[in-house]
Amino acid sequence: MDKEQLVERYFENQLSEEEHKILQNYLDTDASFAEEFAFQKNVKQAIALNERAELKQKLQSFESSKSTKRWISKWSVAASIAVVLGIGYWFMSQSPDTNELYDQYYQSYPNVVAPTVRGENKTDLKSQAFYEYDSGNYQKAYELFSQLYAIDKDDYALFYSSLSLIELNKSQEAIALMDQFDLNKDNGFTPYFKWYKALSYLKVGEKEKATKLLQSLSENQNPQQEQAQKLLKELD
Repeated sequence: MDKEQLVERYFENQLSEEEHKILQNYLDTDASFAEEFAFQKNVKQAIALNERAELKQKLQSFESSKSTKRWISKWSVAASIAVVLGIGYWFMSQSPDTNELYDQYYQSYPNVVAPTVRGENKTDLKSQAFYEYDSGNYQKAYELFSQLYAIDKDDYALFYSSLSLIELNKSQEAIALMDQFDLNKDNGFTPYFKWYKALSYLKVGEKEKATKLLQSLSENQNPQQEQAQKLLKELD
């Protein structure tokens, strides 16, 4: 089976244990293939994140529409009072709720580095870290990824340790950790560091810092460009 077929079967989640080993060997021995493979995973993941975000927006819009119809008479009265008191202008002048935007756009980022293979029981530190992450044990995952980063300084370990903190609702700590990543790096993790750091800034109410990162994402072609552009419009 050639490399292209292996990659296709991987994305279709059809790899056998033996085929996964063959694919992993290619990734370990062929740098150009590994780079292209990582790029394809990032693109497919970005598409999936965009689709989920769009679906979430549609559902929220539908619920909002239902709620509006249900309470239309009450809102009519409220609007009249607001005009008299001048409150309508106050509402229009308020900034978007950054926490609401965070909830609207945040999606958990999956394990695209070392997917768990059914039937395997690896005990190395990297496999264990991703196992805990995939299982939702984010505190343990954070600890293991932190150990990995201390040993190898690999970007994936820093990225997933930061994501683990975000999942633990520790956005400020996640921001501090992501500060260790050079956002000028030209690699597959850079747009995702920017995206999740921007969302974390929204979570803690630092709109200007979030906007700066989103503008950077929106100006250049990358997997998160479209989402960044949409979020920027809502922040205006």
